[in-house]
Amino acid sequence: MDDFMRHSFKVMHDELYTVKVRISPGWARWVGEKIWHESQKTRKMPDGSMEMSFQVAGLEEIKRWILSFGPEAVVLEPEKLKEMVRKDLSRNLAQYSTRSISINLIKEIRGM
Repeated sequence: MDDFMRHSFKVMHDELYTVKVRISPGWARWVGEKIWHESQKTRKMPDGSMEMSFQVAGLEEIKRWILSFGPEAVVLEPEKLKEMVRKDLSRNLAQYSTRSISINLIKEIRGM
């Protein structure tokens, strides 16, 4: 069981991915102080930001974790995770936008 769950970010288990995230300079120290996952690797950048990488099984849980940091975290890879975050943020924006903007965002999300 330990081997099976080793790459799960929390509890879900799926295909194995390498995830890279950039944390803003203002949040890098706080985020970097904690071990979020056993595969976590961190690298301090010259501008004070931090790049983090993880080997995770599935993307849904780490997507939620990344979104919890709002604009302080940016997905660098994989592209599939970037797209998942884009879609979630587009849906969220559509909920708070004017009707015409919402319709255009919904069409974009659905690929229309």
